[in-house]
Amino acid sequence: MAEPPDHADVRILPPVLLLGSVLLGLGLHWLLPLRFGGGLRLAFGLVLIGAGVAAGGWTLTWLRRTHQDPDPRKPSPELILGGPFRWSRNPIYLGMVLLQAGIGVAAGNGWLLLLLAPLVLILQHSVIEREEEYLARKFGDAYAAYRASVRRWL
Repeated sequence: MAEPPDHADVRILPPVLLLGSVLLGLGLHWLLPLRFGGGLRLAFGLVLIGAGVAAGGWTLTWLRRTHQDPDPRKPSPELILGGPFRWSRNPIYLGMVLLQAGIGVAAGNGWLLLLLAPLVLILQHSVIEREEEYLARKFGDAYAAYRASVRRWL
């Protein structure tokens, strides 16, 4: 029996999922606007965008610092337990969700907010679960201990 590959069995890159979700939300909004407003909408949206960019940037910095590729189809040479990974097992995906939420709020685009649930579900089943299977297989008890001590999202 062949040994499993040294990477997660992820078939679609998470940024492609984010881009597809945002483009779908923009397209739906163009066809059938689902607007909402409010006095602090733009400010709150910009805060969410900033938080998403910060989470993604911080995570990418830690990945580079530990010589790991953010592409989930590449091997993970070691577990990263510091930086954003102390609070979330998936900080870059959290950043992606915050980014889409922020764009939706800032633009008053309800479709982008409604599409967050499908985005999270697709990320969960198509990416995160596959990554977690790989990490459990590769790092065994160390990953099980990490998984027990750090939440998936926040």
